[in-house]
Amino acid sequence: MRMHCRLLVVILLLTLAAPGAVQADDEFTLYELLDPDTHRFAITFDVTTSRAGATTYLNGVRAGSEIYDERVIDRATGQELSWELITGADAKARGLRPDRTPDESRFLAVQLPRPVPEGGEARLRIIKIYADPASYWRDGDTIHFKRDLGIRANAVILPQGYELLASSVPSLASGLPDGRTKVSFLNDRDDALGVHIVARRLAVTAPESRTDPGSEASGSALNDSGAGVTHRAEQDREITYWLNPPRSHSFRISHDFTVDTPGQRYVHNFVRTGSEVRDSSFFDLDTGARLPAKTLTGRQVNEAGSYSRQLEDDAVVVQAELPEAITPGHSTRVRVVETYTDAERYYLDGEELVWDRTLGRPRNVVTLPAGWMLISISTPAVIFVDTEGRTALRFINPRNDSVHVVLRARRRPEPH
Repeated sequence: MRMHCRLLVVILLLTLAAPGAVQADDEFTLYELLDPDTHRFAITFDVTTSRAGATTYLNGVRAGSEIYDERVIDRATGQELSWELITGADAKARGLRPDRTPDESRFLAVQLPRPVPEGGEARLRIIKIYADPASYWRDGDTIHFKRDLGIRANAVILPQGYELLASSVPSLASGLPDGRTKVSFLNDRDDALGVHIVARRLAVTAPESRTDPGSEASGSALNDSGAGVTHRAEQDREITYWLNPPRSHSFRISHDFTVDTPGQRYVHNFVRTGSEVRDSSFFDLDTGARLPAKTLTGRQVNEAGSYSRQLEDDAVVVQAELPEAITPGHSTRVRVVETYTDAERYYLDGEELVWDRTLGRPRNVVTLPAGWMLISISTPAVIFVDTEGRTALRFINPRNDSVHVVLRARRRPEPH
């Protein structure tokens, strides 16, 4: 049984990283628009790479852009990493890019702090400034930021003294404490999202910014939403569901999240009311190591004083212990893999399975059992076939609340 569980976990981890599979990842890009006459914008790019054994990460430089003030930070430790600017020809010679890569293309080659562990990840923050007249320009009192963006989650911060006039994609917006406006959006496509942000100079400008765009302090805009608005694009929680045969009422879950609160030593998974949980495993994705875990009651968590809010005494909570308490500037990426049983939300209705659940994460993937075909869904999703031939659905939730999904499927007819 122990070997079977270990094999199942490995299969799940490989499925998440499989080439061609749609992965819920935590890539996020923040664009801070600078003086429009310079055509410059500061970029903060958070990215994860999960290729086991990799020691170098390549970040492409877009053709037509000039790049300045590059820095790379290891998000696990807060330490700066070494990098160099190389060409496509250099990358191919080092075995880092395929032969079809143009010789003249450019990449930031980042030296990872350690080889990517099996079943783990390396998390980077790349900071740079681009000058790109084709993407960012001024037309009188109006400025335009127009760019095809393939990253899943993005935010754009307008220069001070500009009002938002238009966004070509559904967006959330908020004011920052320094007077600038932040616009964010999620990409639910499998190709690039055509983004066109338009803003106009105000007659009376806001006070001078308290931070230098492109400097280390500008990273505060990543978590400084202002006006009580939560930007979904900045949240890096991701969740995948694999539905087991419906008569079991059970489904496997993989849930990734980042822990960055100084002093935190434990992480908790709160089991939804009405669900039963088993086979919970926690992993430190920065090292690939399994974390010791145990199941507690809400009363025990309350007595430990872990949270300001009180849990129901009979709530079920799975707790894992981190290798050490989080220190300032450090973070840990955690994955929880477990099986839920919930007869109220996953059941058979005649010949059809029904999966009825609210989704509160920005990125959610649901995979049908082998041999089942999709009949209907109540919420738009990107539908695809995974590497094992199962039908899967990716739900992108750009809202600040949950979306309600009702999914129906039927067993695929056997070929005659």
